Amino acid sequence: MNIVYTAILGGSDSLKTAPKGADLCVCFVDDRADHSDAKGWELRTIPHAVAYLPDPRRRAWWMRAVPHVVFSGDRYDRVIWIDASFTLTDVPRLLKDAGDAPLAALRHHKRRTCYEEGREIVKVGQAERADVEPQLLAYHTAGFRPDSLSISCILVRDRSADVQRFNETWHAETSMYPGDNTQISLDYSAWVNGLAIKALRGVRHHNPYSTHDHDDHKKRRKPYARVVAA
Repeated sequence: MNIVYTAILGGSDSLKTAPKGADLCVCFVDDRADHSDAKGWELRTIPHAVAYLPDPRRRAWWMRAVPHVVFSGDRYDRVIWIDASFTLTDVPRLLKDAGDAPLAALRHHKRRTCYEEGREIVKVGQAERADVEPQLLAYHTAGFRPDSLSISCILVRDRSADVQRFNETWHAETSMYPGDNTQISLDYSAWVNGLAIKALRGVRHHNPYSTHDHDDHKKRRKPYARVVAA
């Protein structure tokens, strides 16, 4: 069984049409009544385990990080996270290209390491330098020397114990540091658990699996808010 899932919390994106080719498509929302047309998704409200978080962005991060918890009652072999600003257009090809890799994601079209990413998110105001520097220092001290930067807009995972450990590490890393750090911590969380993230074809704005509604996302995107998750 394959699950595709996404989340629209705090009005962060408009609801796109659910993809064909998946056994189950789930979109987590604040209130199902806000969406008169589910567009093929099974709409679910956010789990109680994450409702305490005050920031919609971090609620979505939690659900993105730990699908084995989110879907603990569902039997699945592969789970695909897709950011809600994307329309997933070719699930079979995505799964074929991911192959039997435990983890698969797109690479960044420009930046090649989490260290470059950290400098950029400070520059554009998505994090404070005082929050990013300790995180990157910890990774460098641990010996993490990446040569690529994965992005998390499309993320294919299996349900193995190794991937569940990656999920928990990724959640812990994004919770530990206040910045907008999901991409900073993605490759590190795989590396520290002895995993590699397989590169999918293409990049965020040009790939064979999806289209990106950049204008809608830019219009709806909320300003960065410094919130420390508990």
